[in-house]
Amino acid sequence: MNESMNLIERIKNKRFAPGKGVDQPIPVRGMRRFMFLLKTHFWKLVTLNLLLIIFSIPIITIPAAICGANRVLVMLVINGNCLLWPEFFQEFKANFFKAMPFGLFAVFTLFDSYYFLSLSISSQNDRIGIFTGALGVLFLVFTILFFSYVFVFLPVLDLKGRQIARNAFILMVTEWKANWIVLSGVAVTALFIIALFPYTILFLLLISVVLMLFIISTAINEPLQRRIIGPFQKHMDENIQNDDIC
Repeated sequence: MNESMNLIERIKNKRFAPGKGVDQPIPVRGMRRFMFLLKTHFWKLVTLNLLLIIFSIPIITIPAAICGANRVLVMLVINGNCLLWPEFFQEFKANFFKAMPFGLFAVFTLFDSYYFLSLSISSQNDRIGIFTGALGVLFLVFTILFFSYVFVFLPVLDLKGRQIARNAFILMVTEWKANWIVLSGVAVTALFIIALFPYTILFLLLISVVLMLFIISTAINEPLQRRIIGPFQKHMDENIQNDDIC
């Protein structure tokens, strides 16, 4: 009896003991920060993945659900922690209608990509096949990059839709490092799921979608802070200082 009680006590003490890294500073940036957050908040990301899937079931809610998930992920990247349900649901409601036109546009460009790639495969003419194949890949790359920026900006920036699109296009054209990380993250995740399907169904349900969005949010947050939020905050601080002087 005493041995059983001692065992239960040891398990309880180990269960509620501070985890490794809890009392250490969070890495500032880069892969170390990403891996630290992934390890520390793994079960929160699993919960977020399930929330994203559940809220995406009506299909038309997918854009808003992605906005909700990206809000949680960006706050996690910036602050090192976040509230899961309040951040997700608040952003889901806020962007339900605002994100819908972007979702429809994404469906249109994805269909264009599929159409041209199908033409390329079925074409009997090599030149036409190469041309339509290139168009299909171009539409696919555009869809991945442009809407990755859009759906990170929507839950973070209080801007109109056309301003979101404008900023997303500018950063998509200029931020090659972030683009490479986004494309690599999407490609590796998709290839892994397809190559090992159906064994990856559980992985798909538990973590894969949010893991891909986490990679995207981490990559885009750096140029977002450097080129949009940072200059805006600096401008606001200068205006406050000028008002104090006056």
